[in-house]
Amino acid sequence: MWQKKKLLYICIFLLLALIYAVTGGVCPATAETSFKKCLECHKSLQKEIKLKGAHTPFKNFNCGSCHNPHVSKHKSLMKKEIGSLCKSCHEGKGVKQKFSHNPVEKSNCLECHDPHASKNRNLLVAKGKELCFKCHKAESIFFGKIKHEPARKGLCLKCHNPHGSDDFSLLRKNKEKICISCHSIESTKTKKAHEFYPVSGTECVSCHNPHGAKKDNLIKQNKHQPFAEGNCRKCHNSPKSENPLGLNKKGALVCLQCHKKIDEDFNKISNHFFDGVFCINCHNPHASDQSGMKKGVLKKICFNCHQDTKWRMSDKKTKFLHPEVKKGNCNGCHDPHGSNSRLLLVNNEFALCTSCHKRHATFSHPIGANAIDPRSKREITCITCHALMASKHEFSLRFDGKKELCIQCHSSY
Repeated sequence: MWQKKKLLYICIFLLLALIYAVTGGVCPATAETSFKKCLECHKSLQKEIKLKGAHTPFKNFNCGSCHNPHVSKHKSLMKKEIGSLCKSCHEGKGVKQKFSHNPVEKSNCLECHDPHASKNRNLLVAKGKELCFKCHKAESIFFGKIKHEPARKGLCLKCHNPHGSDDFSLLRKNKEKICISCHSIESTKTKKAHEFYPVSGTECVSCHNPHGAKKDNLIKQNKHQPFAEGNCRKCHNSPKSENPLGLNKKGALVCLQCHKKIDEDFNKISNHFFDGVFCINCHNPHASDQSGMKKGVLKKICFNCHQDTKWRMSDKKTKFLHPEVKKGNCNGCHDPHGSNSRLLLVNNEFALCTSCHKRHATFSHPIGANAIDPRSKREITCITCHALMASKHEFSLRFDGKKELCIQCHSSY
């Protein structure tokens, strides 16, 4: 008899424990009443909770779905880190695509959304272009007075996905399809403007700025000379040939027939000339808004291949970035075509680094031929101890400078 009673007590205890765990220690009947107390102190939320666009948990007085009412290791008593918390309900926002919007990548949902309530759709903190232009400055997007109609109206989301995309520019469709969803390419006017070359399946943005330009038809500011002269046959086959958009010379030879200095750079010890890399990986062969006919800002071009560097720089543990890296000026230290120094550096490590860090030209750890790294058996240089791009340690050291860095070589200590 006692055993049956004991078993009954245990079952009751476990049931109560389960109810406590599920409800967070607040009985369902009193949960709304309890969390209404939050508004007694947080008076600014009293008006927000009445808004039509209030966040569902907030509207239902379910503050405990996001906040711990007692203690938390996260800011604002959040139950989890913001990104993880939002994704626990809003699954798949920018995480299944190849490229993510920067706030999504950094789990900073609150940069665009208000967690409680908003007068704007989807709890956005501002409307349309006002929100986008908080980060994407208008002057860096619109290069002239002529504006693309969706961009002029601030309809950024007509073309872009705000969370993520398989396209680097976060386009809703790939570059070959997105423009022709609005613009016809079969009209006589369009065909004549393109010298009767077929443009179906091509990237319109290789010649046109999708936001704004100084010239009619949104043509980009800087034109490649053959393109400016309408001399398409300099690089392409005749528009009447079987393969009109094909190049009249193989690979990079079509570019190097004019750009002979670059051919010299490609023959240097370290170079960017290898299988899978072609001039148009970085340069636009028709028109560009960037100097040197670059396809975009330098950092974006480099990150398109150097994903490992992008990851290190965006790592939350990374606290120290080289000044040129902060500017996105990869060319400050690297030659993009070729160099006789390793890592495509514009000069040997010591000469390059001391051109800015002048004090270390006469005062530094032993380096050069008389100081050999026991791990690699190579000469010790500045980058033996310092990380070129980003580091979680002061002075961009590869390891903690108090001891950890030194014992990499001085193991007897």
